[in-house]
Amino acid sequence: MSFAVEFTTGARQDLLKIYRYIKADGRPETAKGLYETLSQACDSLSHNPERGHVPSEFEGLSEMLCRQIVIKNFRIIYQIVGKVVIVHGIIDGRRNIRETMHQRLLI
Repeated sequence: MSFAVEFTTGARQDLLKIYRYIKADGRPETAKGLYETLSQACDSLSHNPERGHVPSEFEGLSEMLCRQIVIKNFRIIYQIVGKVVIVHGIIDGRRNIRETMHQRLLI
């Protein structure tokens, strides 16, 4: 079964911010490679999105069942709605995930 993958505005901004930050640090090839890796990981959710798990920070906090996959140091937070996967955020794993998602009104 194939799912459509959609990005929220926040998730698109996350991806661009990651790219710009690394590029500004003088590593444009690294920035491009990470951008592509994260984009491909998101796109891969079109097949078997159930493989991700519910982050422990979200258990029992939200009526929306969000899941995550981890790529390098980044957590890709998403939700499955019917046959659509909605990517809500691509967040550095060192950041407070609850605070970030709370700011986006997901929990």
